[in-house]
Amino acid sequence: MNLPSRIPRFAFLNRRQPNLEEIEALLDLYPIASLLVDLQRDRILLANAKATELTAFTRMELTDMPLGTLFPNLSPGDCIPSDFNTGKKTFTLTTPCLAHSGTQIEVILTSNRLATAGSWALLTVQPLAIHEHEQSERQRLTQRLKDFHALANTFLKADIDQALKAAVEIGHNLTGAAHLGVYVYDSPGPQLMRRVVWGDQENLPAEISPADAGTLTRSTLWAPGKRTHTALHRHARASGYTYLASVPLGEAGAFVGLVVAADPLATPPSDLLPTLGILAANLTAAIQHYAQTTHLLEDRKERQRSMKIGEIVRENIQESVILLDPDLRVLDMNPAAELTLGFACNEICSGPVENVLIGAENLIPALQTAQQGIPTHNLGNVRFHRRSGEPFSAHVRIFPFTGEEHLEGIVVLIQDLSEHEQVRIRNQQLEQRALLGEVTAIFAHEVRNPINSLSTGLQLLEMNLSEDDPNQEIITRLGSDLNRLDHLMDSVLTVSRPVQNKMEPVALDLLLQRLLERWRPRLARESIQHHLQLSTEQANILGDARTLEQVFNNLISNAVDAMGERGDTLTLHIRRILDSTDREQIEVSVSDNGPGIPQENRERIFDPFFSTSKNGTGLGLAIAKRIVTAHKGTIHVTSVPGGTVFQVVFPAAVGG
Repeated sequence: MNLPSRIPRFAFLNRRQPNLEEIEALLDLYPIASLLVDLQRDRILLANAKATELTAFTRMELTDMPLGTLFPNLSPGDCIPSDFNTGKKTFTLTTPCLAHSGTQIEVILTSNRLATAGSWALLTVQPLAIHEHEQSERQRLTQRLKDFHALANTFLKADIDQALKAAVEIGHNLTGAAHLGVYVYDSPGPQLMRRVVWGDQENLPAEISPADAGTLTRSTLWAPGKRTHTALHRHARASGYTYLASVPLGEAGAFVGLVVAADPLATPPSDLLPTLGILAANLTAAIQHYAQTTHLLEDRKERQRSMKIGEIVRENIQESVILLDPDLRVLDMNPAAELTLGFACNEICSGPVENVLIGAENLIPALQTAQQGIPTHNLGNVRFHRRSGEPFSAHVRIFPFTGEEHLEGIVVLIQDLSEHEQVRIRNQQLEQRALLGEVTAIFAHEVRNPINSLSTGLQLLEMNLSEDDPNQEIITRLGSDLNRLDHLMDSVLTVSRPVQNKMEPVALDLLLQRLLERWRPRLARESIQHHLQLSTEQANILGDARTLEQVFNNLISNAVDAMGERGDTLTLHIRRILDSTDREQIEVSVSDNGPGIPQENRERIFDPFFSTSKNGTGLGLAIAKRIVTAHKGTIHVTSVPGGTVFQVVFPAAVGG
């Protein structure tokens, strides 16, 4: 063996050089065939045991063998190309390797130069078939790891169905089974129902009976020739499957479903049941996860609903609600409490309750009782003072609430009785007015009978006396008074009776034109000019034409009486307006340029029996306002010295 007299120096060795026996021992540690070569001589220096096993040459035969002998297609310098000095240290190529028998084996040859300036290199030799198999196996393992990672991420799906579908697809990739299905219990019945399936649904039964489910609580692998214990196995035998495997879902003692894999052609992989076990564990975790998530979401929705209801009640309840901590300091109060007491919540938060609920001597003892967990359902009528100092009576209830056996806080409910007292007084006044109206109606009805009798008597006296009798003037004056009294009784009855309107479409412009035609003779007699101004083509409302004429007849009459015989102007103006909610309204204004209404009388002109006219009853405007209100309208007056305007507003008819 003609070897170089000097072993190259390695950078990591500082004291001595390794001998060939030591290098040979190191080469034997390599798991694949390895050769130590001299690049200058292009010959093999040493070979390990794997190299002798691959080529069937002995170590002695391989030692000092030219590389071209072992690798016929390899020329000198092919192991280390000319660009080696650029920094690249490892080179791989595919070439035939000559075995001792003379056959050639296609191998992957990898060369590694041991030092940049050295002449030795290490060659590793691996059959191409083994290399491709290992590469395929590495890819399979890499894909398997990716599938397991994707299986663990099925929890990120939107719902349980998407998670199960993704898991079944991954299970198909892991097992290679042509048919894969997941069965879970259906809530209406005790049988297992097919929830998700890979492949044609008809290849696996739609349900598994309770009896069969009880048999499949352990992992099973059925193959042709074995006994069929369940309908699922009989289905597999009838379908000609080469195997059918099933693994239960759920924890020990908590069977919730089944995962089933089957194939009509392939044999079952050796790791089929363990792989299905991993799939089943992930499916079980997914089912439990989504069940818990659904429960939590429902619980969250219920809590949000309860909180929303509580917030609505808190914001809109008419009772004052004050929340105290166990030390009787204010934590919160609702808007009703702020309005009742006159304090803003942020002003008194964390302050003692005595600074808010002022004036009640029996309140603090009741709150101290609540600190011991004892509620007070009725503290009675308590007298408090608002922030302004105004006293008010209230009904008070006190309730402690606890959490985990500790006092969390105290709720104080306060019902302001001052408003109820005002309502009671108002109702009493309404009852008195209703009784007065009923008595007035009876009185007016009873008075009309003697009026009729007196009127008849006066007419007889007038007929029996001569025309020049001095008593005729007295009779005429008495008759006029009786007519005035009868008109007053008619007005009283109109006020006391409920308004009964026959609502139908009414064109206010036509109604006012007809009314002014009837007033034309008197207006001419009084030298009053009149104008009807229309700012809208249609002025239709829903109303009773008879009572509406009564309203405007009264307003025109008041205007004429106010102007007298000075030859002034009466103006009626109709226009379309919008209210605050953008609904269309019809406004009718009746204007005169009379002396106006004094300031002290403007607030009283709509009160019954208030009149500044000697001949007036004081009921005309009261009746007019009542009619306008019955038509869901409003009536207002604006007056200055030199003119008065009555504005009557009605809702416009739909489409009019």
